[in-house]
Amino acid sequence: MTAPAGYHSVQDPAGFALAVPDGFTRSFEPPRVFYYSPGKEFRIGVLIQDVQDGGPIAAMRSSAALAPDRYPGYRDGKVDRATHKGNRAASWEFTWNGFEEQESKAPSGARHTYDFAWDEGDKMYDLWVSAPVGEADEGRRYFDTALSTFVRTKPVSSP
Repeated sequence: MTAPAGYHSVQDPAGFALAVPDGFTRSFEPPRVFYYSPGKEFRIGVLIQDVQDGGPIAAMRSSAALAPDRYPGYRDGKVDRATHKGNRAASWEFTWNGFEEQESKAPSGARHTYDFAWDEGDKMYDLWVSAPVGEADEGRRYFDTALSTFVRTKPVSSP
């Protein structure tokens, strides 16, 4: 995969490759993988799990139903059915008040999240980007690039 200018390709041991912005660093926070910008203003997240009953749309609708309890100030949530490379998929977009700074070691303030899940093979892949509300357009560019460059790879088995 060729990464666009300002990005670099990563081959993640969890079993995927994608392009992330230069300067982003990996953090494995089981069961999720994150790529954080310096200062953690932007977060690219990936979760790989077994295919779920009802597919990605059911998973996203279930997450959206729980969002008011998980994301303080959750608002403007929208879940849509989609396809990705011929596979069933769903998108979820929302705004929320942001992290408690002491809990996340990240800047506080309102955030916007772009989330996309799809079934591929025997797994469901969930990719999202969380960005400060004032930088949601930049977050969307990071999200679009990550999603368009994402490919499954063989996971690296741990010793």
